[in-house]
Amino acid sequence: MLHGGKAALALMALMFLLVSLSPLSQAAPQDVSVCPVEDQHRLEAGDTASFQWVVYNNGSSPLLLTLELETTLPSRMSYQLDPYYIVLGPGEGRDVYLNVTADRDMYNLILQLELGFIIVDMVDGGSAQETYWVTLDVRAFYGELDRENKVLGIWDNFLPAPLDGVWGAFGVSVLLWLLIAYLVLVVLGPRVRRMAERTATRWDDVLVGVLRQPLFLFILLYGAISSLQILGLDPGTVSDLELLYLVGLVIIGALLAYRLLVRMVVCFGRERYQRNGKEGTYSLVSAVEMLGKVVIPVAAIFVLAAMFGLDLTGAVLGLGFLGLVIGYATQSTLSNFFAGLQLMVDRPFRAGDRVPLEDGHVAEVRKVGLRMTTLYDLDTNELVMVPNNLIENQVIVNMSAPDIRFKVNVKVRVPLNEDPKKVEELMMEASRLTPQILQGANAPVVRVSEVKDGRMLLTIFIWVDSVYDRHIARTEYRANLYRLFRENGVEFAYPRMMVWLHREGGEGPQEGA
Repeated sequence: MLHGGKAALALMALMFLLVSLSPLSQAAPQDVSVCPVEDQHRLEAGDTASFQWVVYNNGSSPLLLTLELETTLPSRMSYQLDPYYIVLGPGEGRDVYLNVTADRDMYNLILQLELGFIIVDMVDGGSAQETYWVTLDVRAFYGELDRENKVLGIWDNFLPAPLDGVWGAFGVSVLLWLLIAYLVLVVLGPRVRRMAERTATRWDDVLVGVLRQPLFLFILLYGAISSLQILGLDPGTVSDLELLYLVGLVIIGALLAYRLLVRMVVCFGRERYQRNGKEGTYSLVSAVEMLGKVVIPVAAIFVLAAMFGLDLTGAVLGLGFLGLVIGYATQSTLSNFFAGLQLMVDRPFRAGDRVPLEDGHVAEVRKVGLRMTTLYDLDTNELVMVPNNLIENQVIVNMSAPDIRFKVNVKVRVPLNEDPKKVEELMMEASRLTPQILQGANAPVVRVSEVKDGRMLLTIFIWVDSVYDRHIARTEYRANLYRLFRENGVEFAYPRMMVWLHREGGEGPQEGA
């Protein structure tokens, strides 16, 4: 025993001598203090956990520290060392971090992570290494439900042998889910539809038709995923199945939203158009349908990207820049489009109304489109297409609103020697002889507007029964007034011009008509 103890002591002394003479001892670990701030973390799938260490150089030589993660991570996880190497002078310290990220589809897992600190003396080249262990508890976002060997994923397997295993529960569950889907599609659906048809409103009929197909797809999807989880698959596969289930839910939700838009909004608007024949209603419905076809898929894409943990910030910025370029290139088209939407909402006029044009002509509105409004020029028998932004940016006059009655005036000039009372009576009599001019509460009114240059100007304000008859009314009124003036010896005043002639010899001015 004595000789054995002496031999052991001698062997230990030899090993100490060899270690002290080796290059590894020249950068002793005691020259560096490594203090972990925490040694365990809980990491939710889709997030990042950060481990922190404080490193301090206790020695007199500058040191190079290199970090290295010795543990191999699953494919659904990644890490980053911040920084992965540092240089510490004597008496200097630094924080280092190990950032571990789990993908959205990561499953439940407890990991022991080994992080190595390789220390190199930058003066004599000696090196050493220290290792630290930390614990990471990963919690899955999907795949947390326990369905193994449960019928329909709910009840423990109560079936007799040989169906008491996972495959028996799986087969029975698949049959039950198919039966449920069949009952909903073939049996329950028609019964609910017949009940909805007996009600006074049509909205419940449309709602039943809209929900039938998405509900059937949802039952099949849920039944398939739930049944596969009964087999007791590995956590990664279960997580993938639940991710697939949520993706299917988003797609079914987008389908349901689109069906609701088409059946309950678009069809309702088109039915109103068919009943009333209003072009504005049809164009507005078409605009809503077009926006829905764009908004619903884009919203679904953003939801799916968030589920997979994708950051679409760069894509949004790129699309925003592209949108600016496209918007600048198509600003006229976009301006007309939004102006058309505003015209459809405000509805200053509708198909069949009459509006004045800039050249003095009158046009009838034929169609209010998303980019242009089509007008029919009544004076030239031409179709005029006016961009909507031009209409929106000017004063809009609707000659058919609030009703088709129209107010016009006719001016009459007579010499000053005529009796104004007599002239007024003749003007009123001419209005009564014109059938298009309204009487009673809307009877014409005559006013003396001006007395100048030996003439008197009288204006009669008359209401015409329809804007469409305004030209005929004024023409017939003038004809009746001319006849009455001639029968009663009243003359119209003609413009007079004063001419001054200057002649040599001192003769004064002479007046001519």
